[in-house]
Amino acid sequence: MAEPIRDRDRKKVRELHAAGQSRNAIARAIKRSAATVSKIAREEGLTFSGGARVAAATEARRADAAARRELLADEALDGALRQVERTTGAESARDARDHATAARALTEVHARVSELARQSGTGSAGGSMLDRLADALLGPAGGDEQGV
Repeated sequence: MAEPIRDRDRKKVRELHAAGQSRNAIARAIKRSAATVSKIAREEGLTFSGGARVAAATEARRADAAARRELLADEALDGALRQVERTTGAESARDARDHATAARALTEVHARVSELARQSGTGSAGGSMLDRLADALLGPAGGDEQGV
C-alpha cells in the first residue's frame, strides 16, 4: 500500500514548485512518485508548464525526422538513378543485373520512405517520379514473372 500523503510532502511540493522545479525534480526530491506529486499539485491548485516545452520539443523532433526522411528518399532515388546509368555501361550481363537489382532496392527504399512521409503529412510529390522510374526499370506490373 502506498504511503499516505503527509502535510510535510504538501509543504515541500509547494516550496519546490515556487522555486520553479519540475514535477519530476520534485518527485526525486521528496522521494515520491511523479503521479503523487501531480496529485498534490492538483489538490494545491498548482500547475506545471513543462507541457508546452515538451510539445515544442516533440514537434521539433518530428520536423527533424521529416527532413531526414526527405533526405533519405532523395538519396535513395539519386542512387537508383546512378545504378540505372551504370546498367547501360555494364561490362557483363551479370554486372547489368546487379546494377538493376541495386536500382530496384533503392526505388523500394524511396517508395517506403515516401509513403511514411505521405502518411505523416510531411512528404513531397516525389512519388510520381518514383513511379515513372520503377515503370522504366521494372515495367508497369513491377517486374517480370522471375521477379527481376
